[in-house]
Amino acid sequence: MVEIECPHCSEELEMEDDAYGLFECPYCDGEYEWGEEPETIPEKKTRKYKFKSRNIKEGKTRQKWSSDSSVQKKPRREYNADLEYTALNFTSFVINVILLFIVIIGLNSNSWYGFSHEEKGTEGEIEANFGTSYVEYTITEYEKESYYDEDLTYYYFAGSMVSYESQFELAKGNLESVEEMCKDWDENDRCDTMITQAEESVDFWNSLDSAGGFLFGLLVFTLIFLLLTLSFKLLILLNHNGWLSSNDELMSIIARIENIATLVICSVLSIGLLMYWLFLPNIENWWDILDETVPSGLSSGLGLIWWVTLLTSLALVVSSTVESIAKRNA
Repeated sequence: MVEIECPHCSEELEMEDDAYGLFECPYCDGEYEWGEEPETIPEKKTRKYKFKSRNIKEGKTRQKWSSDSSVQKKPRREYNADLEYTALNFTSFVINVILLFIVIIGLNSNSWYGFSHEEKGTEGEIEANFGTSYVEYTITEYEKESYYDEDLTYYYFAGSMVSYESQFELAKGNLESVEEMCKDWDENDRCDTMITQAEESVDFWNSLDSAGGFLFGLLVFTLIFLLLTLSFKLLILLNHNGWLSSNDELMSIIARIENIATLVICSVLSIGLLMYWLFLPNIENWWDILDETVPSGLSSGLGLIWWVTLLTSLALVVSSTVESIAKRNA
């Protein structure tokens, strides 16, 4: 048997190996030629009949399809909405890949939160960027004059990186020292103020350390499940293109699991990002700890990586939801 496509309707047909002549498609009733003319044709005795008209092409044999004909219908694959691959599926696949790279970048990014303000007494700026485990300070002073030549000016840059955990330990050590020192003093306002500031410093760095640790765990959890859902999406794509031969029922189950898993992990990521925002301490409390006034022009807020991750996660939720609804209505 040989499988061919109808030249008129593109349906798949099965032909006998030695089939030859003019055939009629059982799907669209269109006529087509198939096969090669045999080299020797046995002679047959024929009788002459008189016909008023003949509509048979010379040298051709018109063959109608029947149950015992050379042309047979190939059984059609049963339609399964879960295995249908549309533009929505491909869109979800692309957003999944983008979100995966964003999460990987976010694990090492210091742009989750930040603040900046003008440095007192100078024409400069202090900027702080917070990551999952450290804060990076950058000090920039504009057009400082040289001590040797007043006409010579230059820009001054300085910076440092501070670990949340190390600052938390230092704050706890400072609190213990203050409490030990105050034991030898009579009760006074100065001692109470120092203890209060030390306790606030411990709470401040503990909040940053906890928020950063929570965010890091959330990103690792998201990364693992994004790799899993991306693997499922890739299997579905390979199966759709015919590069992977698999059981339809199994692929249908994988498609449903992938859709549910995508919705769950993106929802968890979005909620986790909002929780990280709530866990962060009020940055203005830092100047209260130092017993200083809040700098003028203080600007603080969530960083670029936070917004990009949240918006991409929500985009994947919307895409997967629309994809799920479209399959149910199919």
